[in-house]
Amino acid sequence: MLVAPKMVSGELKMGLPAKDANTKLLCKEVTTIYDGMPAYRFIVTALGNKTYFVENGFEVNSDEVYDTTLYETAPGKYLRAHPLLVGEEFVTDQVTGTPVVGTEYGVLATGKIGVAT
Repeated sequence: MLVAPKMVSGELKMGLPAKDANTKLLCKEVTTIYDGMPAYRFIVTALGNKTYFVENGFEVNSDEVYDTTLYETAPGKYLRAHPLLVGEEFVTDQVTGTPVVGTEYGVLATGKIGVAT
């Protein structure tokens, strides 16, 4: 999932990003993760707004069935977020629609990747 820094009552917090068509994410590969769940490999080709990729939203036990309803971050716990950098690649299942290899996408206000025009 993608997030953005925001000031809330004088405190820096991460929240959902603004829609950003200037950040360009090129779909390089369709792959699978966990129990055959589809996922997509993206490379960052251009940056618009300051956007971060959540690196560890939950811990995964590869011996268990993947169920996103089981994984929520408890209040007061922290996530690790990494700023997007041009040239880096990452794999995610947090997309809207079905990305096509060779097509560039943007950041949606939902924190997912998709058509952001």
